[in-house]
Amino acid sequence: MARRTTFALTAVLALALAGCGADEEGGGGGGGVPADQQVRAVVARFGVATRDKDYQQICDQLLADELVAKIEAIGLPCESALQRGLSDVRSPTLSIEEVSISGTRALVSIHTTAAGQKPSNDALQVVREGGQWKIASLAAPNDQRVPTPTVPTTTTPRPATKTTDNGK
Repeated sequence: MARRTTFALTAVLALALAGCGADEEGGGGGGGVPADQQVRAVVARFGVATRDKDYQQICDQLLADELVAKIEAIGLPCESALQRGLSDVRSPTLSIEEVSISGTRALVSIHTTAAGQKPSNDALQVVREGGQWKIASLAAPNDQRVPTPTVPTTTTPRPATKTTDNGK
């Protein structure tokens, strides 16, 4: 059981990508907002909630149901697992590099840093669930894209979306 718990907490840490943080919050419902902006908003909200240690919001609003179920399979509530895995993260930053959307799936390339940790280039897989975009997993960085069904793909390159925690 200890080995399984360690593995699950490591996966949670990988998902959190060194505790990425952001200063801008965004909505997630849609209402005429382009999909790439909705995806960026959920990733930014994840960063803010991580920085603020708002594990309840992360688990209830930002993570896909399947990911929450996997986290809770270790025998801890999602919030407790995140708290264990992320409580030591300090001075996080997050840059959204690129968003690629294919139907109800998106891949978000990001660059993160946190005090005492190596910078990291990673990708988050985001899915449309119940009308909202939610974080589904850490995906392979840079060289792997979301599988493309017969739906047109929208790619939005590098806007000026660099956020920090402003010394918090």
